[in-house]
Amino acid sequence: MRPTPALLNAAKKSSGFNLPVELTPLFAAVGVAIASAGFFTYRHFAHDKELRLWKNPDLSTLDEVLDKNTKK
Repeated sequence: MRPTPALLNAAKKSSGFNLPVELTPLFAAVGVAIASAGFFTYRHFAHDKELRLWKNPDLSTLDEVLDKNTKK
């Protein structure tokens, strides 16, 4: 028997990705790893008191060193 044209066209159409089910845990694990790396990187940059990303004159001794060298 021959399939009807409607059923034949429905079988040929593929929507989206043909993703094997076995790769789903891999994508989930990589997603969790990327999200946690982003979170911990942000936490390190935002809350580390010893890391200076912006100007902070209270922690800087550069002015004192330059003044000592210019006075010599």
